[in-house]
Amino acid sequence: MAAFKDDEENNLDWMILRNGSISLYRNREYLDDDLQWLRLRGYRAYRINAGAWMSDESMHTSLEESLSFPAYYGRNFNALKDCLEDLEISEEGGLVIVLYSYDAYANGAGSAVDSAKTILHILAECSRYFLLRGRRFMTLVQSDDPWMHFEGLGGVSTQWNRREWLNKDRRV
Repeated sequence: MAAFKDDEENNLDWMILRNGSISLYRNREYLDDDLQWLRLRGYRAYRINAGAWMSDESMHTSLEESLSFPAYYGRNFNALKDCLEDLEISEEGGLVIVLYSYDAYANGAGSAVDSAKTILHILAECSRYFLLRGRRFMTLVQSDDPWMHFEGLGGVSTQWNRREWLNKDRRV
């Protein structure tokens, strides 16, 4: 189902995937609306609280449990990419990972900023992997920080969602 038809160019999934598969949200109501739109179109969603991640270890534990990774999950970034690429994605609809309070993790102590970017980079690469196989995979990232931005994820920069694209719409 990955290929879009001409009449789908205004659909939410088209707009997100066109811009690199990761969309940022500050307003949780907008995020919930978009998540509902995707669910109604057959997308399976995994909702994960990244704000609870206090370390790379807790991040790996959370992802392992939330995404039902196999017992052999190696708890490192290479293993994360491998397990993400093994996720089942329906031909109808797709899969969306929602990361709440991502700024709390990204702005945390230690290597969190580097890890936060690495995770999104891996998710962007996996989206491209699945698109090449006819499956739709995207990531919605909620942040209370209106300035959060990541460059060069999977070769593409993150974009704010269509209703918060302008700074004024994020109350900046």
